[in-house]
Amino acid sequence: MLAQSKLICVQEGTKVVLDTNVVSQSPRIWLSSGTTREIQPLPEHIKYRPDSFVPKEPWKEPNPTEYHRLGINEPLSHLSSWDLGSYIGVCRFPDEILAPLEVILEELNTRTKTLQYYPPANTHPEYQSAMTKIINYLSYYCLSHEPPKLLGLQVTLPGLRTLTMENADYFVGMHLDSWDRAPLRRRHKSRNRICINLGREERFFLFINLPLMQMFEALGFSDDEVYKHYRGTTVGDEFMKKYPDYPVVKLKVAPREAYIAPTDNLIHDASSVGKQYPDITLSFIGYFGIPFGQNQEH
Repeated sequence: MLAQSKLICVQEGTKVVLDTNVVSQSPRIWLSSGTTREIQPLPEHIKYRPDSFVPKEPWKEPNPTEYHRLGINEPLSHLSSWDLGSYIGVCRFPDEILAPLEVILEELNTRTKTLQYYPPANTHPEYQSAMTKIINYLSYYCLSHEPPKLLGLQVTLPGLRTLTMENADYFVGMHLDSWDRAPLRRRHKSRNRICINLGREERFFLFINLPLMQMFEALGFSDDEVYKHYRGTTVGDEFMKKYPDYPVVKLKVAPREAYIAPTDNLIHDASSVGKQYPDITLSFIGYFGIPFGQNQEH
């Protein structure tokens, strides 16, 4: 078990890996001052689920030790293989692959205007052709012959601290996905997610860099208690309650970039703070990773 005093700063855990086609940007990541359930007064239309956790301000850039622990500067050539349950990737989709869908979104004003209702893109006559182009390119990042599952095109308001909602009623804050409903000990083998930024501006992927089983161990639970936490769905909340100063990582994802992340094994959310245009993403779940070695050419 890690001592509580040591969980104020980032520990070794999830690694951030940049594909070779990603332009180096500085800063790329920031660390919060921890997490909090004390959410500042919000506009009437923004409501959080009771006991939600959000990143605590202020944010800061990581120091060299923290950068090293996050793996952000580690070249792909230093890695032996993709770790499905604990690697986060950032990759870039070519302009010509995303342009047809972006044109549709521009025609519908989805990328430019904040509307109460957005016309569905999937009724556009060019939609299927645009999606086929993206899905075909997606195979480059697939680690399995199992076809990925489309989660959908998501449009969210700009300027939001976190983005995920429950039944369009409440924002949920930092949370765990359960697409595969795997037990705690097998969460690291769940399908992961690729999420493409189709908006005009940068967006941010938020996550705590400890996989779920590492959080379980940090809480001091014994092996016998794995069965009490069979699916692990409460482990993240218990961790954030016990270690409120452990930082959230904020990872910049530029337009036409995508993140690859094990969201069934990681406490996470996303943010559009400071932005003026709608936040638009296209997400799939499957077995994704950044290729290594000979297969690295796009």
